[in-house]
Amino acid sequence: MSSEPARPALAEIEWLRGVKVVEVTTAVSAPLIGRVLAELGAEVVKVESRAKPDVNRARLPRPTDPEGFPAHESFQLLHESSASKKSVTLNLKTDEGQALFLKLLGDADVFIENFVPGWLDRLGLTVESLREKFPRLVILSASGYGQTGPLRTQRSYAPVMSALAGVEGLIGYDDGQVMGCSALALADLNCSFTGVFLVAAALKGREQTGHGTHVDLSQIEAASTLAGEAFVEAELNGAAPLPRGNADPDGTPWTLIPTERPDEWIAAVDAQSGTLAEGELLELKNLPAGRRPARETLLERLRVRGIEATPVLTPTGVAKDRGFAARGFTQTVQHPHAMIGDVKVTSVPWHLDGQLPRVLGAAPLLGGDNPTILSRFVDAASLADFEAKGVLR
Repeated sequence: MSSEPARPALAEIEWLRGVKVVEVTTAVSAPLIGRVLAELGAEVVKVESRAKPDVNRARLPRPTDPEGFPAHESFQLLHESSASKKSVTLNLKTDEGQALFLKLLGDADVFIENFVPGWLDRLGLTVESLREKFPRLVILSASGYGQTGPLRTQRSYAPVMSALAGVEGLIGYDDGQVMGCSALALADLNCSFTGVFLVAAALKGREQTGHGTHVDLSQIEAASTLAGEAFVEAELNGAAPLPRGNADPDGTPWTLIPTERPDEWIAAVDAQSGTLAEGELLELKNLPAGRRPARETLLERLRVRGIEATPVLTPTGVAKDRGFAARGFTQTVQHPHAMIGDVKVTSVPWHLDGQLPRVLGAAPLLGGDNPTILSRFVDAASLADFEAKGVLR
């Protein structure tokens, strides 16, 4: 009998079947919106330029890479954010490239972009002109600071956004010293799932109005919702909230207890009295390394006594955890380039009628769908001519 937990059934979801999405995106925040829409049934075409591709294609070759290894296709974050899509390359600085781009938009329901505001204007493709030309098109602009305001043209990165949103200032020790969590792209991922909701809502709204919408999503403003309780606290108490260390919002402290493995911890709190158990928990916390119990033994020992206890998992621990595995936390897909082989990709975090949406494929090869997608608008001879002229660069 296998020790591996049963995995949920995979299904190709067709909720958005017939919906076509075009995206010009980079990094994680907006590309992940497109991936989720694809795994809900939409066709998502990622438009890139060979001169300036998605930053997730910027992986440099490593000494251990075999000769001819496609480093720019292998970065894990590329597959996390752009699995299940198709890819075309266009040079939007050429008339022919713009004409093909406009044909793509004319055939699309949704356009997603997340570059610094002004890039479309410089190409002569303002949002206003696109809305006039394609009145049913839903346009989602997911920039760091939004399309208006004094910071609109500033570049934004994950730790900058979560810091300006007030999230970083709440993370630290209970003496008020701020430590932050800048290694986590909280603002990006929060933007991604907010964006999916907004696109779905805008498509629903179009059914009633007959017109598309320009959605202006500020990643920083969206990230500020993660610190919502702190804003309420500041309003009520008139004082700036400070880090609480490991304490709950009501002040109840948790304690971290090491186990027999140096990389495994549990967090525990007395659930009955609402205060930290002074006896056994503190004793367990201070046990010397050779006397520390195994994690599962310790968890069971505390839980049967009514003490809340949970593992503190590392990312590696999450990937190996049986509970996550039973939910289908990751899926393995085959990369179209033989030298890369199988790619493991995180699943979307929901089941639909007991089924897990299938990851439809690894991130597409750069421009790998030029023939199939662009041939909807021009013939093979024209595509060959465009390739020679640098239009598909």
